[in-house]
Amino acid sequence: MRTNRFHKSNKEFKELIKKLELQAKETAEERLPLYLEVGLKDAKLVLDVGCGSGVVTRDIASLTQGIVIGIDESPDMIEVAREILAQFDNVELQVAAAEQLPFHDNTFDITTCNLVLMWARDPQRVVDEMARVTKHGGKVLASLEPDYGGKIHYPEDPKVDPIFAGKAIIDKGGDPHIGRKLRCLFVRAGLETKVGIGNSRIWSCEEDKAYYLHARDFYVKALRNAGLTEEEIDLWEYNYLKSLDEGIQLNFFPQFYAIGIKP
Repeated sequence: MRTNRFHKSNKEFKELIKKLELQAKETAEERLPLYLEVGLKDAKLVLDVGCGSGVVTRDIASLTQGIVIGIDESPDMIEVAREILAQFDNVELQVAAAEQLPFHDNTFDITTCNLVLMWARDPQRVVDEMARVTKHGGKVLASLEPDYGGKIHYPEDPKVDPIFAGKAIIDKGGDPHIGRKLRCLFVRAGLETKVGIGNSRIWSCEEDKAYYLHARDFYVKALRNAGLTEEEIDLWEYNYLKSLDEGIQLNFFPQFYAIGIKP
């Protein structure tokens, strides 16, 4: 995961660690079935590309008796991951770039990434590298890549909705439409490809409210960065929470996955 891309302060880095933990918990019900589908349990050697703080790697390591190697280009993230994964004796961590994996061809049974391609400088190069280091007959998995262009939200807010529909990601240098590109990326890497949407369930208003309150700081910061005044943010938040309390709010945010088999 490209944490050094934005030259984060210590405070921002701690906020990112908190956000990654929240994302891992939020997406566990989508990711875990995919790990089982690609045969993680029986894999002997697994590569987790862009492992970040290690919270997703922790899930991977707990589901296999094989060796899991996690790489990230941020030394700071690798240090955090070492602490989080200290109890696992089947995990090895190292600093490396996703666009240039330091492994021989045909090495891993499974190569996986999570929320990495959206931030990659060259997502096709990343998938090509993941395919290269995977064994023939092995699996390449992108377990979660969102597509903000497919976000459905009601009641609507014409001023705020565009921010959460991709503008905030673009402003940070990411690709908010990476989800729809997964099939193309995997096929061009020479993989026999299956794509799908992991999050078919629509959360209840109670679940949406609990998540919002837990992640409120991230939402407010995104709105401030987009130039909204405190008064505008307060008004949006009041209307949003009101719609949740009334039970009328609906949010759907497509999160795609791709599974590739290397011929």
